[in-house]
Amino acid sequence: MPENASIAPQPSQAALLELQRSGVVQVDPKLCLACRECEVACSLFHELECNPELSRIRIDSNDFAQGLPDIRVCKQCDWPACYYACLGKWGEPAILIDPRTGARYVDESLCRACGACARACPLTPERPVIFDKKVGKKRIRFKCDLCKDRPEGPLCVEVCPGKALTFIPAEERRK
Repeated sequence: MPENASIAPQPSQAALLELQRSGVVQVDPKLCLACRECEVACSLFHELECNPELSRIRIDSNDFAQGLPDIRVCKQCDWPACYYACLGKWGEPAILIDPRTGARYVDESLCRACGACARACPLTPERPVIFDKKVGKKRIRFKCDLCKDRPEGPLCVEVCPGKALTFIPAEERRK
Protein backbone atom coordinates (compact mmCIF):
# COMPACT_ATOMS: atom_id res chain seq x y z
CA MET A 1 0.00 0.00 0.00
CA PRO A 2 1.44 3.46 -0.87
CA GLU A 3 2.60 5.58 2.07
CA ASN A 4 0.10 8.38 1.42
CA ALA A 5 -2.89 6.03 1.04
CA SER A 6 -5.43 6.34 3.78
CA ILE A 7 -7.74 3.73 5.16
CA ALA A 8 -11.23 4.82 6.11
CA PRO A 9 -11.76 4.43 9.85
CA GLN A 10 -13.96 1.45 10.64
CA PRO A 11 -16.61 1.77 13.34
CA SER A 12 -15.76 0.00 16.57
CA GLN A 13 -17.67 -3.14 17.53
CA ALA A 14 -19.40 -1.24 20.36
CA ALA A 15 -20.41 1.52 17.92
CA LEU A 16 -21.88 -1.09 15.57
CA LEU A 17 -24.03 -2.50 18.35
CA GLU A 18 -25.19 0.86 19.75
CA LEU A 19 -26.37 2.88 16.79
CA GLN A 20 -28.22 6.14 17.25
CA ARG A 21 -31.99 5.65 17.36
CA SER A 22 -34.13 7.33 14.78
CA GLY A 23 -37.69 8.49 14.63
CA VAL A 24 -40.24 6.58 12.60
CA VAL A 25 -43.33 7.26 10.51
CA GLN A 26 -46.18 5.45 12.24
CA VAL A 27 -49.04 4.29 10.03
CA ASP A 28 -52.75 3.90 10.79
CA PRO A 29 -54.33 2.27 7.71
CA LYS A 30 -57.85 2.86 9.11
CA LEU A 31 -57.33 6.61 8.59
CA CYS A 32 -55.76 6.34 5.14
CA LEU A 33 -57.90 7.79 2.34
CA ALA A 34 -55.74 6.08 -0.32
CA CYS A 35 -55.39 9.48 -2.00
CA ARG A 36 -51.64 8.88 -2.47
CA GLU A 37 -50.79 12.53 -1.77
CA CYS A 38 -47.94 11.26 0.42
CA GLU A 39 -46.40 9.42 -2.55
CA VAL A 40 -46.60 12.44 -4.83
CA ALA A 41 -45.20 14.83 -2.19
CA CYS A 42 -42.37 12.42 -1.38
CA SER A 43 -41.31 11.90 -4.99
CA LEU A 44 -41.56 15.63 -5.69
CA PHE A 45 -39.44 16.49 -2.64
CA HIS A 46 -36.75 13.87 -3.28
CA GLU A 47 -36.76 13.52 -7.07
CA LEU A 48 -38.34 16.80 -8.25
CA GLU A 49 -40.86 14.65 -10.12
CA CYS A 50 -44.46 13.63 -9.37
CA ASN A 51 -43.96 9.90 -9.76
CA PRO A 52 -45.27 7.47 -7.11
CA GLU A 53 -42.74 4.86 -8.30
CA LEU A 54 -40.00 7.17 -6.99
CA SER A 55 -41.68 7.68 -3.63
CA ARG A 56 -40.12 6.34 -0.44
CA ILE A 57 -43.60 5.54 0.91
CA ARG A 58 -45.95 3.28 -1.04
CA ILE A 59 -49.72 2.90 -0.85
CA ASP A 60 -51.12 -0.35 -2.21
CA SER A 61 -54.89 -0.40 -2.55
CA ASN A 62 -57.44 -1.95 -4.82
CA ASP A 63 -60.33 0.34 -5.72
CA PHE A 64 -62.42 -2.68 -6.68
CA ALA A 65 -61.98 -4.75 -3.51
CA GLN A 66 -62.90 -4.13 0.09
CA GLY A 67 -60.13 -3.69 2.62
CA LEU A 68 -57.72 -1.20 4.01
CA PRO A 69 -54.81 0.13 1.97
CA ASP A 70 -51.38 -1.35 2.65
CA ILE A 71 -48.98 1.49 3.51
CA ARG A 72 -45.31 0.57 3.17
CA VAL A 73 -42.58 2.73 4.67
CA CYS A 74 -39.21 1.92 6.26
CA LYS A 75 -39.44 1.17 9.99
CA GLN A 76 -36.01 2.71 10.71
CA CYS A 77 -35.03 -0.38 12.71
CA ASP A 78 -32.99 -0.09 15.89
CA TRP A 79 -30.84 -2.93 14.52
CA PRO A 80 -30.88 -2.01 10.81
CA ALA A 81 -30.11 -5.22 8.92
CA CYS A 82 -29.86 -3.19 5.68
CA TYR A 83 -27.01 -1.12 7.15
CA TYR A 84 -25.12 -4.14 8.44
CA ALA A 85 -25.57 -6.05 5.16
CA CYS A 86 -24.17 -3.14 3.16
CA LEU A 87 -21.32 -2.58 5.63
CA GLY A 88 -20.46 -6.28 5.63
CA LYS A 89 -20.35 -6.50 1.85
CA TRP A 90 -18.55 -3.26 1.01
CA GLY A 91 -16.75 -1.88 4.07
CA GLU A 92 -17.78 1.62 3.00
CA PRO A 93 -21.55 1.27 3.17
CA ALA A 94 -23.99 3.21 1.03
CA ILE A 95 -26.54 2.98 3.83
CA LEU A 96 -25.61 5.62 6.36
CA ILE A 97 -27.04 6.94 9.60
CA ASP A 98 -27.74 10.66 9.71
CA PRO A 99 -25.94 12.11 12.76
CA ARG A 100 -28.67 14.71 13.35
CA THR A 101 -31.82 12.61 12.97
CA GLY A 102 -30.58 9.02 13.24
CA ALA A 103 -32.40 8.22 9.98
CA ARG A 104 -31.07 5.26 8.03
CA TYR A 105 -30.67 6.40 4.41
CA VAL A 106 -28.97 5.50 1.14
CA ASP A 107 -26.12 7.72 -0.07
CA GLU A 108 -26.79 7.53 -3.80
CA SER A 109 -23.19 8.38 -4.69
CA LEU A 110 -21.98 5.25 -2.86
CA CYS A 111 -24.75 2.80 -3.84
CA ARG A 112 -23.74 -0.09 -6.08
CA ALA A 113 -27.32 -1.46 -6.34
CA CYS A 114 -26.10 -4.89 -5.24
CA GLY A 115 -29.34 -5.48 -3.34
CA ALA A 116 -27.71 -6.68 -0.10
CA CYS A 117 -29.77 -4.12 1.83
CA ALA A 118 -33.08 -5.20 0.31
CA ARG A 119 -32.35 -8.90 0.87
CA ALA A 120 -31.46 -8.23 4.52
CA CYS A 121 -34.54 -6.12 5.28
CA PRO A 122 -36.95 -8.07 7.50
CA LEU A 123 -39.92 -6.63 5.58
CA THR A 124 -38.75 -8.08 2.26
CA PRO A 125 -40.10 -9.76 0.16
CA GLU A 126 -43.69 -9.49 1.45
CA ARG A 127 -43.68 -5.73 2.03
CA PRO A 128 -40.55 -4.23 0.41
CA VAL A 129 -39.52 -0.77 1.60
CA ILE A 130 -36.19 -0.54 -0.26
CA PHE A 131 -36.70 0.26 -3.92
CA ASP A 132 -34.48 0.78 -6.95
CA LYS A 133 -34.34 3.41 -9.63
CA LYS A 134 -32.18 4.30 -12.59
CA VAL A 135 -30.11 7.48 -12.50
CA GLY A 136 -28.50 7.98 -15.87
CA LYS A 137 -27.03 4.56 -16.67
CA LYS A 138 -26.63 3.61 -13.02
CA ARG A 139 -29.15 1.67 -10.91
CA ILE A 140 -29.33 2.60 -7.24
CA ARG A 141 -31.42 1.68 -4.21
CA PHE A 142 -33.47 4.14 -2.19
CA LYS A 143 -35.62 4.10 0.94
CA CYS A 144 -37.30 6.46 3.38
CA ASP A 145 -34.84 8.86 4.96
CA LEU A 146 -37.44 10.66 7.11
CA CYS A 147 -36.77 13.75 4.95
CA LYS A 148 -33.56 14.13 6.99
CA ASP A 149 -32.64 17.43 5.35
CA ARG A 150 -36.05 18.96 6.04
CA PRO A 151 -36.20 20.68 9.45
CA GLU A 152 -39.98 20.17 9.70
CA GLY A 153 -39.59 16.39 9.42
CA PRO A 154 -41.21 13.94 6.99
CA LEU A 155 -43.26 15.68 4.32
CA CYS A 156 -45.64 12.73 3.93
CA VAL A 157 -46.85 13.25 7.51
CA GLU A 158 -47.49 16.93 6.85
CA VAL A 159 -49.51 16.43 3.65
CA CYS A 160 -51.62 13.42 4.72
CA PRO A 161 -55.24 14.71 4.74
CA GLY A 162 -56.55 11.72 6.73
CA LYS A 163 -53.82 12.00 9.38
CA ALA A 164 -52.95 8.34 8.80
CA LEU A 165 -49.25 9.13 9.17
CA THR A 166 -47.61 10.33 12.39
CA PHE A 167 -43.95 11.04 13.02
CA ILE A 168 -42.71 9.52 16.28
CA PRO A 169 -39.38 11.09 17.37
CA ALA A 170 -36.58 8.76 18.48
CA GLU A 171 -36.94 9.66 22.16
CA GLU A 172 -40.65 8.75 22.11
CA ARG A 173 -40.26 5.35 20.43
CA ARG A 174 -40.89 2.29 22.56
CA LYS A 175 -37.82 0.23 23.34
